[in-house]
Amino acid sequence: MRLLAGLANQATNAMQKALLYKYQKEEAEIANASLEFSRQLATAEDLHQVVSRTVELAARILGSPKTGLWLQEIETGDVVAEALWGGEESDRHEYFEMSYPADVARPFLSADEPFTMRPADHPEIDLEQVEGLSRDAVVAVAPLRLEGGRLGCIVVEAPAFGDYEFSERKMRLLSGVAHQASLAIDNACSYENLERTFLSTVESLANALEAKDEYTSSHARSITDMALEVGTELGMDSKGLKRLELGALFHDIGKIGIPSQILLKPGPLTDEEREIIETHPELGEKILAPIARLEDVRPLVRHCHEHFDGSGYPDKKIADDIPIESRVILVCDAFHAMTTDRPYRKRLPVEEACSRLERSSGKQFDPRIVEVFLRLMRDNPDWAEGA
Repeated sequence: MRLLAGLANQATNAMQKALLYKYQKEEAEIANASLEFSRQLATAEDLHQVVSRTVELAARILGSPKTGLWLQEIETGDVVAEALWGGEESDRHEYFEMSYPADVARPFLSADEPFTMRPADHPEIDLEQVEGLSRDAVVAVAPLRLEGGRLGCIVVEAPAFGDYEFSERKMRLLSGVAHQASLAIDNACSYENLERTFLSTVESLANALEAKDEYTSSHARSITDMALEVGTELGMDSKGLKRLELGALFHDIGKIGIPSQILLKPGPLTDEEREIIETHPELGEKILAPIARLEDVRPLVRHCHEHFDGSGYPDKKIADDIPIESRVILVCDAFHAMTTDRPYRKRLPVEEACSRLERSSGKQFDPRIVEVFLRLMRDNPDWAEGA
């Protein structure tokens, strides 16, 4: 009996150590998973990347075959699918077409912690159709706590068979994922709001040219829209497109410093007047210099009148030495200038403007950009008319 008691005592100690080790290991795994999740979200550049990474990482951390993320639309109040990882490709279109009114979603998304549910228990939200689940499948739902009371959730799915289960550990992991995702989504939304405010300020500053040159103010947004089309067709990434947008909006901002009698002169310019006009890219760069946010945009403004063959100004740059964004702006700017009434001449027909771009390809303009621009014109006649 004493021997048995000793064995029991040793077994008890060993089991306690084993349980403690298991608990510490689970806690370490949760901490590491949370740190990795946080690191991945920290590098996301916008809301789309945040929600896409959230569903992918959540699915991998929790071992889910399919994970979705739903957010409430600000305009309509409906809760709609924003991201999906896993599942059949053929089901994705239908998935992103689904939505729930706020009054239907609110009872499920007002919980304080993640919870599990079965589609059969809640026919009013039709998870069988939306998620493609059987009636006996299990899903874990993690409500997202978002600013302004906005509704949202992560839906983590599990098959209705096998040894998969939403253990206490996995539910704690899901709670941590939801908390970090909420912060990242709020930050992304705040950043996008700041970006919209910044762009509005940029456009207002660009439109300040109206007092000097009605043509310049009216074409800033027009060539920006065209430039973004061309940039997208060229395969520019999101950062490049953002630089392109800002560069196009600001490309003529230096004309604020050009005397009105030169800027609005109805006839040809003298050599002296042309020299003054050609200072406006440098003036534009100086105007933007105090704005740290526009550090990457200043070179685009300076070089948006450089020519592909080196005959432009102010630095006589050639070909690939000119930023690609500036080369795109030059083509769009030239087309819009030719198809718009100016103080010294009437607009040209679109066909003639396109012909002149083609003739100057490889000289004034980058041939690849001209090719893309003209193809867009042919494929989108309404765009050409809108120019």
